[in-house]
Amino acid sequence: MNQQNFNWGGGGNPITKNYGVKFRLNLLKNDIFFYRYLYSHNPHSVTRKMRDIYFGYSSHKYVAKKSFLSFLTPKRYRQQGLAFYCWQKMKKLSYKSKKIEKIYNSLLKRYIKIRVILGKVDIPYFELVLTTKCTMRCESCNNLMQYFTPNQQYTCTLEGILQSLNILLSKVDSVGLIRVIGGEPLLFKELPQIIRFLDLQDKIRAFNIVTNGTMMFSNELLESLRNSHKVQVNISDYTRSPNLTLPLRHKQIMNALESYGISYSFAWSDDSSFWFNPGKIYKRNRNKNDIIKNFRACRMPCVSLMSGEGILCNTPNNTMIAPIGALFVCPIASSLSRLRGMDEFEGDFIDIANATRDRILEFYGQDFYKVCDYCHNMWEAKQLIPIAIQTKKILKIAP
Repeated sequence: MNQQNFNWGGGGNPITKNYGVKFRLNLLKNDIFFYRYLYSHNPHSVTRKMRDIYFGYSSHKYVAKKSFLSFLTPKRYRQQGLAFYCWQKMKKLSYKSKKIEKIYNSLLKRYIKIRVILGKVDIPYFELVLTTKCTMRCESCNNLMQYFTPNQQYTCTLEGILQSLNILLSKVDSVGLIRVIGGEPLLFKELPQIIRFLDLQDKIRAFNIVTNGTMMFSNELLESLRNSHKVQVNISDYTRSPNLTLPLRHKQIMNALESYGISYSFAWSDDSSFWFNPGKIYKRNRNKNDIIKNFRACRMPCVSLMSGEGILCNTPNNTMIAPIGALFVCPIASSLSRLRGMDEFEGDFIDIANATRDRILEFYGQDFYKVCDYCHNMWEAKQLIPIAIQTKKILKIAP
C-alpha cells in the first residue's frame, strides 16, 4: 500500500484547497484513508455493516416501497422487495463459499472506491453522544466520563442533536452504522424520539444503543424499539467488576426486549473478559512526529458526533467554533473538547455546518490530531485490567 500524506498546517488544519477528482484519486492512495474509510467497508467490517445489517438488525421487519418489479419477487419476500431478495441470496451464497465471499468483498471494495472518485460520501460508522451523565463511574472509561465534574456534565437537547444529524445527513450519501452512546443513553429522556428519527432516515442503514444494564426500559422506549427494523440494543455485562455495588438488571431487561421482539446482544459475558488500561489522560508535549506515531499505532475508527451544546469554547469573545456540532476523530477527542475547549483542538474535528463532501473524505485521511498527545504510548504493549473498576473520585487531566 503506497503511503500518501497530506500537508497539514499548524494545529492539524488542512491546507489542501484543490478538491476534486484528482484530489480523491490521490486520497485512495493514502494508507490512513484506506484503513479508516475503505477498510471499514472491507473484510470483517463488510460482513458487519454492508452485508449483515444493510437492511437493519431486524430485516424481517423491513418494508420496501412499492415497485413495478414486485412481480419478480417470491411471495415470502414480497414485503421486503426485490433488492432485499437479491441481497439475501448473495449473503447466503457468500456464507457457503469462501471464493464467492472473496469475490463479493472485492466487488464491494471497488464499488466504494468508485463512489469516492465520484464524490459520494458513505460514512462507515460514528458514535452519537447524547449525554455525559452516567449511572456508573468507571475508572478506565474510554469516553472519559470519569473526568467530568457536575459543572462540566451536559445533556444535549432533542432539537440540538436532530439539527446536527440533519445537517450531517444533508452532506453525506449514507451511514453504515450509528452507535448511540453516553454516558448512559437511557438517561436521555427523548431517546424514543431519537430512535424514531434514525429509523425514518433512508441514508442510515442501522444503529444500536449501548446500555450498561442498570436502568429499565420505559414502555415508550420499548414501543419505539419494537417498531424499528434497524436497531439493536447492546447490553454491557459488568458483573465481573470487582467493586460495583449498583444492581444490574440484565434478566429484566432481556425479558422485556424479548417480549417486544427487539434484537439485542450481550457483551463481555465470559470468564476471560477484560479491558485494556487506557492510562491517564494528560498532555504529554510530544513533538508532531511522535503525535502522528501515536495516532498510527491507535487508529481508533470510532468517529464521534457531538451537538454544539456539548462543545466548550474558550475563545476571548466566546465565539462558538462549531455552533451546529462537530465530528471528532474519536470519543476521547469529543470529551476533551468539552473538558478543555474546542480552540485547543482546532483541526482535529469537522465543523459540520461548514463541511464539504471532500473535507469529510479528507478528514479520514488525516494523520495528525493534537488530541493524540493526551493518550499514552499506543505502540506499547497493552495492560489488561478487570472490567469496570469503579471510582468515587473525579479524575483530573494530569500526570
